[in-house]
Amino acid sequence: MLLAAAPTQAQAPEADGTPRFVVYYNSDASPASALIGLPYTHVILSFLTARLGDDGSVEIVVGDGLASALPTVGLLQADSKVVSVSFGGGDMGNAAYVPLVGKETELAAAIASFVEENGLDGVDIDFEVSGSLFTTPPSHSFDGRLFLIALTQALRLALASDAIITHAPQGPFFNPGWHGGPYIEILKAVGDHVDWITVQYYNNPGYNDPLAADTESPAPWTYQGLTSADGGLNWPPEKVVVGKPIYVHDAANGYLAPQDLLDQIVRPLAEQYGQNFGGLAGWQFSTLTDDHQFWNTEMAAGLIIAPATSP
Repeated sequence: MLLAAAPTQAQAPEADGTPRFVVYYNSDASPASALIGLPYTHVILSFLTARLGDDGSVEIVVGDGLASALPTVGLLQADSKVVSVSFGGGDMGNAAYVPLVGKETELAAAIASFVEENGLDGVDIDFEVSGSLFTTPPSHSFDGRLFLIALTQALRLALASDAIITHAPQGPFFNPGWHGGPYIEILKAVGDHVDWITVQYYNNPGYNDPLAADTESPAPWTYQGLTSADGGLNWPPEKVVVGKPIYVHDAANGYLAPQDLLDQIVRPLAEQYGQNFGGLAGWQFSTLTDDHQFWNTEMAAGLIIAPATSP
């Protein structure tokens, strides 16, 4: 049984300007400073991880790519970009999470301290231990639903009141036929604390298209399904961001050539939802290919970009 959202001392901040144009930074192939002057409204630096120290306390771990980007945080913010850090991702597997289960308050405090010390605007949670989200988790695992609920609640209390909290779930996590649609339950419990979700419409064949084939009865993991009462969540459209790989080798599947993505997905959603369209997120920033360069300069033309409101 899932916990209901606990009363909090601080509420999530008001939603920032939409549509957003978000990019994840996860490699120093191109320096983070190359983002300055580009039309992205939000930059998410990846990945922050954690472990237990010898004394049982939670320790934050900063990888080399993230460390190299941190000195640019203030410069990116001065360029009107909202800059967050993503926790987890593929760098955190089942074995890494297990020692942290039951220590969500301590983990949130450590993440919040990192955010404050580095002048960041918030935290993105990219949780990819899919097996822990099953209705009955494997005996060697843990209940990822309860962990994410507790961590989100603790982060809302630990972070500054104007800090943003986002999640980056995968498409199948919203399918009631996939182990009960775990993220529907998670967001029903703590959705008030989440500023937006970036749905990873890639690496999951059958779930890579955000547009509903049947707009009258949309699949619950599509953009229309997530924002429909019939989908089980009834999530506000301004709080759904479409996540897609920027370059064909940035994901195993789900890639669309940039012009096709612009014509077939971004423009139709922008036309349908207008300023209520949550936006587009790209995995991951680089300047090395034509696809990356298209995203870095031309993709924003398909979005009705509103100036980002820095938290």
